[in-house]
Amino acid sequence: MDSTPKKKTTTSTRATNAREASRSPGEEVRLNHFLAQVGIASRRACDQIIAAGRVRVDGRVVKEMGTRVVPGFNAIEVDRVVIGRPPKRIVLLMHKPKGFVSTVTDPEGRPTVADLVKPIARRQRLFPVGRLDVNTTGALLMTNDGLLCYKLTHPRYGVPRVYHVRVRGRFDDTTQRRLERLAQEGMREYGRREKRPRRSRPGVELVAKLPKETILKITLLEGRNRQVRAMIEAVGLRVNSLKRVSFGPVSVRKLPLGGIRPLDQRELDRLEAAVGGLGVGNR
Repeated sequence: MDSTPKKKTTTSTRATNAREASRSPGEEVRLNHFLAQVGIASRRACDQIIAAGRVRVDGRVVKEMGTRVVPGFNAIEVDRVVIGRPPKRIVLLMHKPKGFVSTVTDPEGRPTVADLVKPIARRQRLFPVGRLDVNTTGALLMTNDGLLCYKLTHPRYGVPRVYHVRVRGRFDDTTQRRLERLAQEGMREYGRREKRPRRSRPGVELVAKLPKETILKITLLEGRNRQVRAMIEAVGLRVNSLKRVSFGPVSVRKLPLGGIRPLDQRELDRLEAAVGGLGVGNR
């Protein structure tokens, strides 16, 4: 008979164990990639920040660029500020106009979307959720929540982006099928890896055929650089104008060009639902 004294389990210990059990790790990413993605700085600048010892993971200083972390599971700090869990979450919807770069700063001195939100955000540091080309208009989210930004932009969560694009050139059934294949191409890797069903699928719909141009609705589940324009050019068409009408459940349908507004609680709840919640960062 085992005579080893049993360790007393307190209510506090049980609660701690329950919390730890509920923290299920997700997909690992490189630390410098995560910091760049949530708007801390460029990838190269994030490497310098890490090398300078300004980043902590779970309370430990890390200086290796190749360190891998699980956003929402590991506690990540830059200059002692926790990334991904702001004291008060702010999410703004912007109907981005042409001529503005979707970054916080621009080395070429061009106007940025951060300039547009300064009068509203005041002293809050907000960064864009993903990117829109300088000549693309439409729905752009700005936030101070790094974890929300990460999940909304990562292809594994499959948050749909819907674009309306006006094109010139011959558009027929064959062209549409080619565009649909291009829209689905980038998701195949994640589709094999992920077992859960998608709420949306990439696709291309014909909205209208006008005398000199065609209007298309394109739905994507990722946001690669210049993806829509590259698809259009690959099938021999030319983009006249490009607008992102919605990002996930949030639309600019009633927001004028250049307009900015905070999301209401219902929209915030829908954004969280679109990425399956925020884990330990949930509020």
